[in-house]
Amino acid sequence: MPVKYLMYVNIQLKNNVTIHYDISKELRSRNQNSIARFLKQTLEQHYNKIKNVDLKFDIPKLKKDMESKTSLLMSKTFK
Repeated sequence: MPVKYLMYVNIQLKNNVTIHYDISKELRSRNQNSIARFLKQTLEQHYNKIKNVDLKFDIPKLKKDMESKTSLLMSKTFK
């Protein structure tokens, strides 16, 4: 799933430190690939220390994109 559908990621470590990464804010200045690369590196780096990962999705945006892509596909299929 593309990073553009994420609003933020909270990574809670076993020592109760929480790393909050606001993706919606970062998308204004960085591209999706660099954000995805950073998240992957962070998760791999702290893998043994991670207690919990909380992902907050932008559901309305995801739903809108899915509906538009589905209707586009259906219109092409049933012409």
